[in-house]
Amino acid sequence: MKHFYTFIIGIFIISTTLAENFQYTDSWGKSGLSIIQQSAKSVTVNFSIDNFSILTTTINGKGMQELSLPNVILPGKEGAPNLPGISRYFAVPSGAIAELNIIDFRTEIIENIEIAPSPRIPWDTEKGPLDFIKNEEIYNSDSFYPENPFIISEKTDIRGIEAVMLGITPFQYNPVTKQLKVYRDIEVEISFSGGTGNFGEDRLRSRWWDPILRDMFLNESSIPEINYNKSFQGGKDTGCEYLIIIPNDAEFQSWADSIKQFRTLQGILTEVVTLSEIGGNNTNTIENYINNAYNNWDIVPAAVLLLGDYGTNAGNNIISPIWDYYCVSDNIYADVTGNKMPDIVFARITANNEDQLETMITKFLNYERTPPTNPDFYDHPITALGWQTERWFQICSETVGGFWKNILGKDPVRINEVYGGNPESDPWSTATNTYTVLNTFGPDGLGYIPASPSELDNWSGGNANMVNDAINSGAFVLQHRDHGNEYGWGEPGYDNNDIDDLTNTDLTFIFSVNCLTGKYNLTGQCFAEKFHQYKYGGQNSGALGIIAASEVSYSFVNDTYVWGMYDNLWPEFLPQYGTTPESRGVLPAFGNAAGKYFLQQSNWPNNAGNKEVTYNLFHHHGDAFLTLYTEVPQDLTVLHNSVLLEDAGTFTVLADEGALISLTVNGEIIGTAVGTGEPVQISIPGQSSGSQVIITVTKQNYYRYRSTVDVIDSNIPYVVEESFVINDEAGNNDGKMDYGESISLDITLQNIGAVEANNVLATLSTQNEFITITDGSETFGTIEAEGSVTIEDAFAFDVDYLIVDNENILFDITATDGIDTWISQIIIKSHAPVLEFVDFAIADPAGNNNGRIDPGETVDITVSVINSGSSDAFNVLGEITSSDPYISINTGLLSYGDMTANTTSEQTYSVTADPATPEGYQVSYDFNISGDGGINATDSFVTVIGKITALVLDLDTENQSGPGIFETFENMDIYAEYSTDFPEDLGLYKNIFVCLGLHFTNYELSQEEGQLLKDYLLNEGGNIWMEGRLTWKDDPQTPVHEMFNIEVEDQSMFAIYDILGVTGTLSEGTSFVYDGDTPVCNYEILPEYPAFSVFNIQDPFYGCGVAYNEGNYRTIGTTFEFGKLLDGASPSTKAELMQKILSWFDGTLTGIDETSFIDLNKTGISDCFPNPFSNETVIIIALTESSNVNLKIYNLQGELVTTILENKSLKNGTYDFIWDGNNEKKSKLPAGVYFGILQTGSDYDTHKLILMD
Repeated sequence: MKHFYTFIIGIFIISTTLAENFQYTDSWGKSGLSIIQQSAKSVTVNFSIDNFSILTTTINGKGMQELSLPNVILPGKEGAPNLPGISRYFAVPSGAIAELNIIDFRTEIIENIEIAPSPRIPWDTEKGPLDFIKNEEIYNSDSFYPENPFIISEKTDIRGIEAVMLGITPFQYNPVTKQLKVYRDIEVEISFSGGTGNFGEDRLRSRWWDPILRDMFLNESSIPEINYNKSFQGGKDTGCEYLIIIPNDAEFQSWADSIKQFRTLQGILTEVVTLSEIGGNNTNTIENYINNAYNNWDIVPAAVLLLGDYGTNAGNNIISPIWDYYCVSDNIYADVTGNKMPDIVFARITANNEDQLETMITKFLNYERTPPTNPDFYDHPITALGWQTERWFQICSETVGGFWKNILGKDPVRINEVYGGNPESDPWSTATNTYTVLNTFGPDGLGYIPASPSELDNWSGGNANMVNDAINSGAFVLQHRDHGNEYGWGEPGYDNNDIDDLTNTDLTFIFSVNCLTGKYNLTGQCFAEKFHQYKYGGQNSGALGIIAASEVSYSFVNDTYVWGMYDNLWPEFLPQYGTTPESRGVLPAFGNAAGKYFLQQSNWPNNAGNKEVTYNLFHHHGDAFLTLYTEVPQDLTVLHNSVLLEDAGTFTVLADEGALISLTVNGEIIGTAVGTGEPVQISIPGQSSGSQVIITVTKQNYYRYRSTVDVIDSNIPYVVEESFVINDEAGNNDGKMDYGESISLDITLQNIGAVEANNVLATLSTQNEFITITDGSETFGTIEAEGSVTIEDAFAFDVDYLIVDNENILFDITATDGIDTWISQIIIKSHAPVLEFVDFAIADPAGNNNGRIDPGETVDITVSVINSGSSDAFNVLGEITSSDPYISINTGLLSYGDMTANTTSEQTYSVTADPATPEGYQVSYDFNISGDGGINATDSFVTVIGKITALVLDLDTENQSGPGIFETFENMDIYAEYSTDFPEDLGLYKNIFVCLGLHFTNYELSQEEGQLLKDYLLNEGGNIWMEGRLTWKDDPQTPVHEMFNIEVEDQSMFAIYDILGVTGTLSEGTSFVYDGDTPVCNYEILPEYPAFSVFNIQDPFYGCGVAYNEGNYRTIGTTFEFGKLLDGASPSTKAELMQKILSWFDGTLTGIDETSFIDLNKTGISDCFPNPFSNETVIIIALTESSNVNLKIYNLQGELVTTILENKSLKNGTYDFIWDGNNEKKSKLPAGVYFGILQTGSDYDTHKLILMD
């Protein structure tokens, strides 16, 4: 069980949030919505809860409960009980009526619960906590809310696919009876009656929109696949895939034509239309034109670019609608069907003149033609944010940055500033539903962010210089989330004037998620326009493009929109949502639309008004088909003939899988296809001799490929390779090119010309170093017009044993008739074994059979290997070696036999450890593996002799301290293991360090877990360090707690800042600054004799660490986290302290003993050191029983100069107190003799102190 607490530090006013988790192991299906069956007649859906949480929190001064359901991000309807709900779109057959039928469900009732109302979603510009105002009509009604927990929406249309939204709220709440009804499992059916039985209108389908649709519809597999490839040459179809609307001035036409040419070559049918051709520069005319294009054109635009700034001047501006009298919004144009959502992707380039046109258009044209190649440009994306504890700004950007880092392997640059709150002590956010968001993105979910923001640094100090430095150093993208205005960001402060300091020529795409930075109807340059139009020294600089809002926006819904947008750009961002089509690219304009649909589905039907603001505010500034490079670009593999015969009906191209292949002639698309990695035959209209076909191939993160193919007269001979067959009878005879084989090729040459080719001679060549041509020429004789000749074993070559597995090897086939020469290319994939070490296992049946190597034992080490290649390996041999003097390898080379592709094998080796091997000693081994033909691989592994020194058992879900403890072991070169779960055998470890966490996510040991730890101490003679803030007092005590001899004494709430060692113990002389999260506690821990204190907190003085030596085992318990101690000067470093702990655990700590300095049979001042002193002295007292203690300092005249303790209740034990030589007023006392007087009841003890200058 986990408890979650929130502390507001400063005046020690504490608001506690406690979570109770409910888990179900017998659900009907997987968590959330899942499809049982789908067809054109119905879709059956299961919804199951496998876990949810009830959080107790304080709202408006009253204790109330909130519900948390996985993956439900947004709160419910304002003022109504905040009940999480799941909603998704379902595709409906065209013309059908959708009806919801409840098949079955099961529920349970939770009594006496006070569900909090949903908050009002605030504007981004607001500051302060959320407003919670109950809807009294609902809260005074003795009935369950909502009345209908399962609903479907009215039917709508999304890009030609009719759709309904299914909303399931698996909770109902009666605010009068305080009952919560939980729908654990639900089965519903959406039935379809009438209609065509077909899903979607083919005319509206698009290769660019379908990834959005397949993400959106839960029954997306009912939507049929469609062939998007066709020729547009000479066709009678009206319309285009990409429509560019421009003002009437001539310079806009010429620059729009450059975009048209670029996108058409890519395979995107593009057209340009002027305002005068549309009918004028007014919103109704433009909207009617777009609506007509969507409803009536044969080819419907997937995207529209408005090439011009906002304004009424038709010469250089394009007007936009004003949404709801509030904001300028091109989304109104994009929404054709009237459902508030975009049916066409819209983008705008806010150019006013030719200079701005050149800048903003060449930015993306140059970028896509010659992308940046510096790896640092792609490795260091930027996140920038303003921290505000009451909001999700920080979570929004940090989740994106965490995804880039943890999933994509980037090293993001974080530039942050604080707007409100304290990230060093505050939780991620105090906003409603934060718990669910953290479960989605935190350690228990996707792992993009840590459980506590204090685990990250650089929360403050971000400024404009940092932003400019990061952009100038190179970053493919920047994500900002905070406040904004028309001219820049609030935090970190960055505005139009700061843009002038940019010098970058590798351009950054900007996601500016805030208020007003995209207000493009502003007189003058808004922030987005300045960034987009910026040049430095005559060169393009600043932003490649930008997404920004045109007015003030709402919190929370914006964050949800961002997460949906990023899941479109990178489908693995939210793997639980949508599909992962391989053909999609990183297109921000399409991501902008997808993010809005993701937001719409989030907890529908709630917060519709807030969401609609976001739909209309956020605009993409840049080309609609702009594709971001996210990695260093690679070269495409593209093969095709260098000529095309006139009137040929097909053309064959080989390109990488997923690449878009486009063939154009004179600016017209004659054919498109998607690469498969194999030759693809593309149907085309016959072309005339003398024309040229441009081959353009594009793929995400690959250089754009372009080549020109001449169309030649067919009244000539023209010989090309038609097909080939691999003959490897001398090898494994599988028809593939394997390593070490001698290959012959059967070749078919085809004469695609209209005249026969005579005396044809063909040669084979390659540049690959692992191929040796042994027969490279062959006579094919006469090949008739449109005929072919096949010669078996035409060519031969040998394949080296060391050829790389799964590599495409390029061969040239050059044919000639003595007059003309024709070159064809073929690709043959190589196949080779790849031998790899997998793992090892230890068995010691002849020893103590504990599964590890102990000193003096002979054990069996079984080593497994895998052949992960695509070809078989033969006569595989393996050998273990080690140069370690404590280990003897008794077995030499062993045979793994023949290993077929993708199989594993294992062998067992005998190893003996010297009896003198120290416990916990690490031994390194080399493992060498080889096979016939010289293939080989090496690897290494490590074993530990005897028990492993330590296990870091990190049960804290925030992982506050465990990683720091483990890092300390690594820095000390001590082998330890780290686990977040109980291992099968605790007996493998000499010492266990148990981390139980803080108030936020304290881990509560179960009774069974406590018994396991107790058994470990008693049966294994092990040692335990156990740390936790709540485990000693608030949590139920388990069997292991009594093994620490700890007493708890309540205190007023106090802060933990400095941790001091105790004289005469293992911690003597140490002093640490504590940097833990939420450094507060309301109790101290004290020793029960013969346990003793080892750590105290100074100012106020409280015990925080107790050690106990039982004889057979030893324990240390603390209320602070070892991993959060800051290293100081020796001996106050974690490594030195850890060495003392381990030595004490082992019983080998010498020179210090817990009883050697202090006489525990006598109460009094035991010692003071140093003495004499000049700066400070430590006064050590010993108590034989609990007492009320006074400790005061007097001068020679008997005058009281300062009081260290006054009537302080202390348990028996030893205590250290520091006196700095100052009086009560903190003024330095003169040098001389002073007396420390300890009073315990009626007894006194005096000790002389000498203060020196």
